[in-house]
Amino acid sequence: MARTKPTLFEQIKDEVREERPRRSWTTSPVVRVFIIVITITAVAMFFPGRSGDTQRTVFDGSLLGTVWTEETIVADYPYPVLKPDDVLETQQAAARKEAPFVFVPDGNATETATAQLRYISRGISDGIDSNSRLGSSLRDRIQYLSTPSRRQLGAILDNRGQAIIGAVYSTGYIDIDDSTISGDVLTVRPTPSTERIVPISSIVDSAGCALLIGDRLAALPDDLQALATDLLMAAMKPNLRYDAGLTERARDEAALAVPTTQEIVQKGDLVIRKGMRVDQRALARLVSYRDAEYARSNTRFSVLVIVGSLAHSAVIISILILYLYFMRRHSFNRNGQLASLCLLPVLTAGMGWLSVNLPTDLPLEYAIVIPAMSMLISVLYEARTAFVVTLVMAFTVSGVRGNDYPAAIVLLIAGMLAAYSVTRIQSRTQIFTSILSIFVGIVVTILAVDLERSTPGSLLLEKLILGTVNAVLSPLLTFAAIILLERVFNVATDLRLDEFDNLTHPLLQQLNERAPGTYQHTLAVARLSEAAASAIGANPLLAKVGALFHDIGKLEKSEYFVENQIDIDNKHDKLPPKKSAAIIRQHIQDGIELAKQYKVPERIWKFVPMHHGTILIKHFYAKALDESLLKESTVDEQDYRYPGPRPDSKETAIVMLADATEALSRLVTSGQREDLERAVDKIVMERFMDGQLDNTPLTMKDLQLIKESFVRNLIGSSHQRVRYKEVSNPQDNTAPSA
Repeated sequence: MARTKPTLFEQIKDEVREERPRRSWTTSPVVRVFIIVITITAVAMFFPGRSGDTQRTVFDGSLLGTVWTEETIVADYPYPVLKPDDVLETQQAAARKEAPFVFVPDGNATETATAQLRYISRGISDGIDSNSRLGSSLRDRIQYLSTPSRRQLGAILDNRGQAIIGAVYSTGYIDIDDSTISGDVLTVRPTPSTERIVPISSIVDSAGCALLIGDRLAALPDDLQALATDLLMAAMKPNLRYDAGLTERARDEAALAVPTTQEIVQKGDLVIRKGMRVDQRALARLVSYRDAEYARSNTRFSVLVIVGSLAHSAVIISILILYLYFMRRHSFNRNGQLASLCLLPVLTAGMGWLSVNLPTDLPLEYAIVIPAMSMLISVLYEARTAFVVTLVMAFTVSGVRGNDYPAAIVLLIAGMLAAYSVTRIQSRTQIFTSILSIFVGIVVTILAVDLERSTPGSLLLEKLILGTVNAVLSPLLTFAAIILLERVFNVATDLRLDEFDNLTHPLLQQLNERAPGTYQHTLAVARLSEAAASAIGANPLLAKVGALFHDIGKLEKSEYFVENQIDIDNKHDKLPPKKSAAIIRQHIQDGIELAKQYKVPERIWKFVPMHHGTILIKHFYAKALDESLLKESTVDEQDYRYPGPRPDSKETAIVMLADATEALSRLVTSGQREDLERAVDKIVMERFMDGQLDNTPLTMKDLQLIKESFVRNLIGSSHQRVRYKEVSNPQDNTAPSA
């Protein structure tokens, strides 16, 4: 038996069923908990209790020259005051430079030189052949000597050569130029466990060796003296060889031998007094005291430190989580959005950690681009969410930097002003407004905080310069990210929405040509939605653009929708109600597919399914119920409901209400306010009682403002024209001629 082709409704049902498993991870509570736990753990890893020398570096860079505004600190126990890093590094570098070079004696040098001298002396007597180990220059000089001179040279080498070699080696002959040796002494290490210090003045290098030999042969004629010296130099090799490895080890030992402490603070001694200006000595005492406290707590209570860091992180992240749970439940339930929002505190913690641990004294905390991330959240979500995320990021920086309140307050104000500057972004030229807003926020806050602390002018200037760089860089980064998101990931920011607020878009032009009734309905819904969104402080541009595209799915079968049935019969009269309901439902899926085909961003095409939510297609459901009574059959209500999802924002909810209100208002022929108010109340109450608005942040006050906006606009569009009195034809009023 041949398999029957599935109905249109069954196809839709199967597609929805197939999609659900693929999207389950995006709303899974397990994944949601995992994201939150990972975020808390990642942020905690950057806190001072988990990142070594964080607190010490923070104090080194920011407290010097300021007034200590916290409570007076008295030492609870004795502790060493460590030298400042720069002082210790300078002293260690000097110690390394002064460490003597290490030389190792060559025990075979004398024997080798004696054998070589004997070989040369025999060659002079017997004749130098071409295979001699002497250089060609020395061979030629020997051959040019007269026989008496050659005999004299051989006698000198035989009689005095050994004594000269002994004199040179007893002095010490090194294998490097003595001008490269720093210091006045060097170390000779005969064995790994013994060494002696030798003044550089008492040893010779190759040049000194030649002079020493020349002095011993000063009585000879110049030509013989020079030749005998060169031959002895050829016979001898240095007996003290430079050892680079041992020298480097000696330098390391010298650096380690430099004391790291400059004083010992006893129990009860003053560390720093409230109101005291922090000088180098006070800063060193304070830093060492905090380091000592950290070391003691880390040694005794390492588990508690870890737990405390996690708890600290959890408290900060809970601000974001609680806000999302109570105020933006739809973002909380979407794991993708939750993960993207939780990523920002982690990135901020990383930047805060770098500002502490990079080897520089610059106040890098004021270059952390929190304003850029605040602007991006404001553009992609809305200002309220951006404010909360900014607060969390500022607290995170403060925690990572050892409770650095000044940096946190500066970045908090700058981030909030940055977010506010793009709340209604309409043009890319707003980048200049953002730069100015961030600059003012940073400069004013830095001056307010640092003037109170009497911060030195040089440090204050560095903070202002880095803050200015942040003010310029953050908007540039934000707008670059917006372009990337728009062009690569098809994300619809307000800038992109403005491009779709255009009736010349191909889909809207097709709607005008093929479904003129739907097109006019769309324009009316867009007008109502824009006004209502403005009334409650939602995004009017998003509501308007979403309304313009909400019914594009009717393009495929426009003749099945009543607003397009002009001078034609209603095709649903010949169809069973279940089939008619399936066709009506299908315009949702058709609209989504058309939107994707024309690369309409999801932020816009989600109005297609959400403007109906899961409401009941009442007309065909009632018709099916009537038929079921006659046929004694049952009716599945789900067959007559739209597939959803329900609206998840103020804007999608407004379009849902505006769509139904505009359609129902056409049945109110009187145009009276009371009749329109009853019609609007009926629509709002039905959607509210059916749970269609449960996933939106709309309040009862919002609903009242929306209803008032709808009624006001409907009255304005349906007002009665005044029938003006016409002027009669002048010829009809002319008097008869006499």
